[in-house]
Amino acid sequence: MSSENAQLHAQIDTLTAQLAHYRQRVAELTAANQELESAAKIKDDLLATMGHELRTPLNAVLSLSRILQEQLGQTLSERQRESFRVIEASGQHLLELINDILDLSKLQAGKMLLKIESVDVEPLCAAAVDIVRQPAEQKQIQLSVQHDSRVRAIQADQLRIKQVLVNLLSNAVKFTPMGGAVGIEITSDAEQGQARFTVWDTGVGIAASDLPNLFKPFVQIENQIDNTVHQPHAGTGLGLALSQRLVRQHGGDILVESTPGVGSRFTVVLPWRMSDAPTQIDQATVPASAPPINNRRQLVLLAEDNEANIFALSQYLEMYGMPVIVARTGPDALTLAQTENPGLVLMDINLPRLDGLEVIRRLRATEGFADLPIAVITALSGDSDRLRDSGANHFLSKPIDLDKLDQLLEHYFAKTN
Repeated sequence: MSSENAQLHAQIDTLTAQLAHYRQRVAELTAANQELESAAKIKDDLLATMGHELRTPLNAVLSLSRILQEQLGQTLSERQRESFRVIEASGQHLLELINDILDLSKLQAGKMLLKIESVDVEPLCAAAVDIVRQPAEQKQIQLSVQHDSRVRAIQADQLRIKQVLVNLLSNAVKFTPMGGAVGIEITSDAEQGQARFTVWDTGVGIAASDLPNLFKPFVQIENQIDNTVHQPHAGTGLGLALSQRLVRQHGGDILVESTPGVGSRFTVVLPWRMSDAPTQIDQATVPASAPPINNRRQLVLLAEDNEANIFALSQYLEMYGMPVIVARTGPDALTLAQTENPGLVLMDINLPRLDGLEVIRRLRATEGFADLPIAVITALSGDSDRLRDSGANHFLSKPIDLDKLDQLLEHYFAKTN
């Protein structure tokens, strides 16, 4: 064999060995990728389970707290009323923490999908301001909105941008002293293609050294005036981190200016075009007029398998004279809906033997039940499309806002006392 042939065979052997090595590495990387995908799925399933398992008992705690306050009424001492206020505030704080952790985890995993649509700016800002109006009035804080008339609509996920504005407004109210002012300024920059929503306050301000830490998860800044810590409300340390990520997912960002003792300005910068046309907002509230209910009974069917929630919601409904029947499994819910002809169904998603969404689908496929009012009770977030596709009319998140439940009851049949 010539030296050239020997060299050629040697090169072939080397290339063959390298190819085998590369194939082994590809196999190893494929296996590792499959493990990562499996771990990601386990994490997603864990987050969904956490959301349900944490919100469900919290729903019972907050609902029963409200029920006890209404039942005891004037018999409560001021000390007892304060205890109820602490229970409610602590429960709401825990709910905020749960929601923020789950949302932030979804964003970091790239699992949060935005529903981009045309959103009217004026009602969006008005709705956000209304949410913080009560705590602002308690501190005699003046609220205001200044609106650039050119910014009529933006292309955004309405729920998530409202979440950002509410978070910024809530922080502004928390850290603004009695008698101060908080507001939103909406401005436009047509050349840059931007709409700007600036939430400003006359609050305690933020030191320049603290600004780099503002958007870090679980980091809370101590706001001070005259070396006195001014932090009357505890937060989760997640709100600003979550808000920044939500805005950046929209292709924008949040800018901050602050002067200690003077106030702060948080500016949400979003992509915008003057041609963005406003559309009718899909309201998540109860519609103005009710569809006819074809002689259905003044009866609520509660489909729920958690005994604490069954007790709490049954107590609340019965306290206002609303007759209620309970189904603890999916098949029972289907049977009772068909035989008892209720005027409203409160349907939990996670029912044994047949999940709530499948119960709704089967009811909608049954003659005479296309118009049955059904409100889904869910601890899951970001599921509105899947719930709407199931045929549900309304969505109640856990813990249930009893005021929204009241609206549903008044909507479909007048409550009796």
